[in-house]
Amino acid sequence: MQYTKYPWLMLASIYITQYIGVAFILSAAVAILRQQGVALDKLALLNLALLPLAGKVFYAPVIDKYRLWLQGTYRSWLILSQASMALLLVIAGALDFAHQFTLIIAILAFYVFFMSLQDVSVDGLSCKLFDAESRKLASSIQFSGNLLGNIIGGGLILMFYPWLEWHGSLWLLAGLTSISLIQIVLFTEPEASAYDEQQQKDDKHLLRNIKAFIKQQKHWFIIMALYPIGSTCGFALLNPLLVDNGWHLDDIGFAMKIYGSAIGLFSALLAAPLISKIGRIHALVCVILIQAFALVLMVPLTLGFTDKPMVYAAITVHFISFPALLVVSATIIMDKAALTRHKATFFSLQFSFASLLGFIYSAASMAIAKHVGYSPVVTTGAALTFGIALLVWIVLGRNKTNHHINTLCNAKT
Repeated sequence: MQYTKYPWLMLASIYITQYIGVAFILSAAVAILRQQGVALDKLALLNLALLPLAGKVFYAPVIDKYRLWLQGTYRSWLILSQASMALLLVIAGALDFAHQFTLIIAILAFYVFFMSLQDVSVDGLSCKLFDAESRKLASSIQFSGNLLGNIIGGGLILMFYPWLEWHGSLWLLAGLTSISLIQIVLFTEPEASAYDEQQQKDDKHLLRNIKAFIKQQKHWFIIMALYPIGSTCGFALLNPLLVDNGWHLDDIGFAMKIYGSAIGLFSALLAAPLISKIGRIHALVCVILIQAFALVLMVPLTLGFTDKPMVYAAITVHFISFPALLVVSATIIMDKAALTRHKATFFSLQFSFASLLGFIYSAASMAIAKHVGYSPVVTTGAALTFGIALLVWIVLGRNKTNHHINTLCNAKT
């Protein structure tokens, strides 16, 4: 296998810039605005800017089928989305969040829309470029790149915010996004094969196929509707909680986005051996249980015990479980999408569904915490997560189901 023929550096750059803006919105901006005195229910509106991510399933068929005016089906969409992302970050950086908060949210929502187009396009390009053997490395680059983007957008930017301020932070993110744009412009996408072109034409029954897929996989969709609770309802509150307890922005940025993401890199790498050893379903149950334990460790923080050892213990366990949860769930999602004709579309269908629920749970936890406090939300989240792990075991943990999935995967390889 000649890995050198693939544009690894470009893909790594795209996957890094794919997450730096979202990490900034979800983490750094929340901490910054909370320090400025913005109420929790108003901070919850930031999650609304991420709703376009849930529309990827609608964008995917369009991106698969149509080419824009530039060379390459996916390359043309990547150039459009990357350029738009950089421009919108520049515009958002020129605004004053104290007086133009609603307008900033609208601009960030458009940013996330183009980021969604970028996400679908680079996934489609990866499926087109890589053979079965090299896809493993491509997936590793994707999750590693996302975590590095998390470190930059949610950690380093937050640490240097006192010097960069709002304008400098957004403009720096725009500059980093432009690096990927230059690489994409210099890249030439291979033309589609006759088989790929025929598949693009044969899509008149796509909506019917989606309905049939959801019906066939209804138990899995139930699980996807529930497992994001553990990874979102508690840790969506951690940044504002630490601000309320007197933590400085640079300390929060280092703990959450640099230290936490460094732990997450190891977690993502170790998830593959875990799946190989105990199987997909058992691995999913295992990482959900670890996530529940992370929420238990967070309960004392909600009661005011926010000394560094307590905070770092909760962050460590959370980042042991969360990246591994992404890898395991994405592997199951890929298994199911691989059995369909429109693989990118059905992958986006499942992933967008879980992502949408995660954003809703994050926003709801902030809004509820304003009225009942941090502790009841986190305690309830921990109890629910233990219950979800049990449900996954009951619904998906049958031996014949696990055997069927592994057989299909072995047949593919």
